[in-house]
Amino acid sequence: MALLRQIAKALPSQLRSHLNPRAAVCSRGVKTHTGIAGLDVDPNARENLRTHLEQALVAIKVIPEEAEYRKNVEATINHKLQVVNSDVTDEEAEDQLDAQLEQYIKFVKDELTLIPKMAVWAPWDVPAGHKVEVIEEQEVETKQQNATQTPGKK
Repeated sequence: MALLRQIAKALPSQLRSHLNPRAAVCSRGVKTHTGIAGLDVDPNARENLRTHLEQALVAIKVIPEEAEYRKNVEATINHKLQVVNSDVTDEEAEDQLDAQLEQYIKFVKDELTLIPKMAVWAPWDVPAGHKVEVIEEQEVETKQQNATQTPGKK
């Protein structure tokens, strides 16, 4: 979206409204729709996103502090909270986040459903001495070809 905005700014003004992604979803500064099927405009998007981000920060605490998953989720959420809590407009916040606030509300809700599952799955708990077989793409293709070939007659 940011790239489209840069291109639109470089074009003559009469063409800008045709390329600016916001032109399709905004009318005189009031967002009328997101332009994404099934994703409605949230008139309180910024506050709702802030609330969900704060809920996710609390929820992630069930994950061990040393787990990379927790570190990444916390870093991502803290960055988004910093943008949401700043004094920029909603449009500027969306530019900084490179997505609409409504999209991030959905993303954070999805993360909130994933966190408890990750706590159960515990992918960071790898048994000592556990080895992972590394298979090259060629090996996979060969195995697939061998599996689909019918055994020859003797």
